[in-house]
Amino acid sequence: MNKRFRRVLFLGLLSTFAAAPFTSCSNDNDDLETKVGVLETAVKDLQDQIGKALTTGASVTGATQDANTGVWTLTLSDGTKIVLGGGTSGGGSDVTVIVTDSEAIITVNGTEYRLPLGSSVSSLIYAPEFVDGKVAIADASGAEVMLLARPAMTNLDGATFTVAESHQLKTRAADGDDFKVSSAELRDGYVVVKLLCVNQEIAGQEHAVSIQLNYRGTVIGSNFFNVTVDPDFSFVSENLDENIVCNVAGATKGEDGSWAFTADGVALGKGADFATMFDNLPEGATFKVASVSKQPGGPAQEKQAILAASLSADGKFNFAARPGTSFNDNAEQPGFLVNVIKDEVTIAKFYVKINDTVADANFVVFGSDMEAEWGGRSECLQLGAQRVDIQAWLSKASDLEEPDVIVHGGREGVLDVWDDVIIADTNDDNLITCKSGHLTMTELGQAYAPEGVCRGIYWFNRGLSIRLPESMVPYTYFDGTVYEAGGGEGWGKDYFNNGDDMWMGQYNEYAADPVAFYANYPTWNYLGLKIDEKTGELITPENYTGWGFRLAVGVAYEYLYGIKLINSQGNDKLGMIFFNRRLAPEGANMPVAEK
Repeated sequence: MNKRFRRVLFLGLLSTFAAAPFTSCSNDNDDLETKVGVLETAVKDLQDQIGKALTTGASVTGATQDANTGVWTLTLSDGTKIVLGGGTSGGGSDVTVIVTDSEAIITVNGTEYRLPLGSSVSSLIYAPEFVDGKVAIADASGAEVMLLARPAMTNLDGATFTVAESHQLKTRAADGDDFKVSSAELRDGYVVVKLLCVNQEIAGQEHAVSIQLNYRGTVIGSNFFNVTVDPDFSFVSENLDENIVCNVAGATKGEDGSWAFTADGVALGKGADFATMFDNLPEGATFKVASVSKQPGGPAQEKQAILAASLSADGKFNFAARPGTSFNDNAEQPGFLVNVIKDEVTIAKFYVKINDTVADANFVVFGSDMEAEWGGRSECLQLGAQRVDIQAWLSKASDLEEPDVIVHGGREGVLDVWDDVIIADTNDDNLITCKSGHLTMTELGQAYAPEGVCRGIYWFNRGLSIRLPESMVPYTYFDGTVYEAGGGEGWGKDYFNNGDDMWMGQYNEYAADPVAFYANYPTWNYLGLKIDEKTGELITPENYTGWGFRLAVGVAYEYLYGIKLINSQGNDKLGMIFFNRRLAPEGANMPVAEK
């Protein structure tokens, strides 16, 4: 991105609205409301696009404006485009874009979003200098490697080069641990990097190496090239300095010279400065998460990429993404390993262990799961799209009797205790309470589940079975079959033709990735029923025709280091709720089976 994009752009949202100003005449009220509704949807879509770009780490690689329409297009590093119309869109929307030399600042109705400028570089190719095509490293000074970037790079501001991967030829081994890029410069149209060998144990070996370029959010890997290491090569990669002392209370020093200390799970989630935790650090010392092969086996190796992205060279640590583990279940050593490096030599190393107080918290807070009929014999869901606040219903259901609710079991386990439920950690500090009939995270609960990183309290569908309402018996199916069985009986075996009544798999099979889960259950998507993950509301689709169903409802707490089910003993759900088991609205029909 060159400096010609350094300007302020005052943009409308859609050029359609710019060309068609709103009016307020009484005869046009419906049209006005429609346009405002469309505009609000467009604003939300734009915000969703930008939010996704921020979540995935996409950067802006280009910005162009159509001279005729005034429409601007921001191209992102992941290939997607954000389109903004020229002019003023009206309707209360206010969209501006400021493109500087380093970022695009987009403001939508007062909310500011910042996307970094990226590179349009799409390839990085090794350019051999010698007949044998090899890079030879004879000593600790390393060797120069010439790389051809396309499109060509005019400067290296904001570019970082690392070793993406290396392995000894005829073997598979390291993850880039044996080599390091120490510097880079542009020379005669080429990117020239200085490649160092930092492991004397590979002296005399020949390795295949790939260089990785990270340029303002764009990551490009080079092709592999061969590197030979002189048989007489020597390099001391680790020389621990006894003068460097960890000042964290309770820190211990192992026989191998490594330090280990325990960090508070909440405090670490808010960020840490490892440099302040050590005395006598020499000037120029940097911090780096140890490579996969050096991490203790288990979660620390599996999540090494997240850890590496979370630590800057100056020792500042902030989780780049939710780790989903405390790293205390590693095979050999709790925690994850960080190295302190000076002049390519590890001069100190330490394991960070996390005190996750939520891990031992009791989330089995209900005596037994519940089974009840929403609406009982007095109310039913109507046709079409609607939302049902299940939490509010749980709050009031304990005071209801037939015909307004029919409880099969679990009244004392869930309904009678819902408004008083408290979920506490091992220190008796509440994590979640029920406030105004809805589960709410306390300050501590929010601290363990920072917004934008963790889902916090979230609701999910545990299972579904279709039911024929009593009021619809007898019922003639589309193929002429007449059902005269008692109302409320299961319909799943006939509807799904699979004999499993649409009962879903175990919680862990789908909770972490609901999109993948639903892909295996197309009928669920076909029916269109949903649970709002944040509110726990049941959502019916526009084509809902009033049929009955039994829905298993679950709720969980996702925090930085794990997921906890809020459930009853031995169950992965709060309970099962029948809808329209007894009554159905006028004009109701059972769904037609997919063929």
